[in-house]
Amino acid sequence: MKIEQVLVHYLLKNKELTLQGIGTFKLDATMPDSADSDKPVILPENAVSFHYDPRVKEDEGLIDFIVEHTNKIKPLAASDLDSFLSLGRQFLNIGNPFTLYNLGTLEKTNSGELIFKGGQLIAQKVEPQKIKNEEADMTGEEEELFNDYQKERRKGNGPKILLSLLILVALAAIAWAIWHYASDKKNTNESLNTTESIVPINDTTNHKTDTAAIIPAITDSNTSVQKNPADTFSFKIVVNEYKTPAAAMVRLAKLKSYNRNVIMYTNDSITYKIAEPFSLPLSDTTKMLRSLKGYYSKLYIEKAR
Repeated sequence: MKIEQVLVHYLLKNKELTLQGIGTFKLDATMPDSADSDKPVILPENAVSFHYDPRVKEDEGLIDFIVEHTNKIKPLAASDLDSFLSLGRQFLNIGNPFTLYNLGTLEKTNSGELIFKGGQLIAQKVEPQKIKNEEADMTGEEEELFNDYQKERRKGNGPKILLSLLILVALAAIAWAIWHYASDKKNTNESLNTTESIVPINDTTNHKTDTAAIIPAITDSNTSVQKNPADTFSFKIVVNEYKTPAAAMVRLAKLKSYNRNVIMYTNDSITYKIAEPFSLPLSDTTKMLRSLKGYYSKLYIEKAR
């Protein structure tokens, strides 16, 4: 006997049928008195009402009834019922009705609730069957869980389901690509901002010692300039470069706090330079460059404009 037929007979016998995760059906009509066991029991439409409740649990009485009217042991009977209802919920989730043979159909509304449309209740007379042993049950043919109508609907919706899955996979891939691109761009911008905000190149020499070493060289050079004013050469020794004026200003203030004679300027509004200006004979440029190397890690000479 099919699961649907067992459900109908259980409802006729107990006047109530509870399906886990779906709700409860109640028989509101009076059962006809029929002594002829060969004729099916037929009740009019709308004889069954339905209350949606996704929190209802498995009905142990229903499982026992399935065991009594099928060749299944109790664990297999419970598994068959759960599989039948799971397939039904899948149909409802993709917008198809869940048909309960000879009972009616369930449909899912936009709000997510289930509504029941009753049909003509029909139940054939059946007799309980003896339970076979587990080995015999496992070798029998698998019971069909859906009627022919539901099988045809499932075949017809197979390509639609596959297409929907492909679309979802494509959308997920596009979303991941957009997120990955945005994440990489954000990390790059943060890296640039962090680099510009940090004052690069920590001083590694003693400022007092280095300044004491450079001052005599500057004094000697100034003396030379006074002796040979025609040989005077104006130049700058660049000690740092920055991409933003803010970062350059931080470095400028720090060097001035060490009593360094430094200036900030830019030639292209893109690179901001920190330099020490000098007016010395051309022959002294190398000496000054060598003297300042003990104070700065990277430096070069640039002619004053």
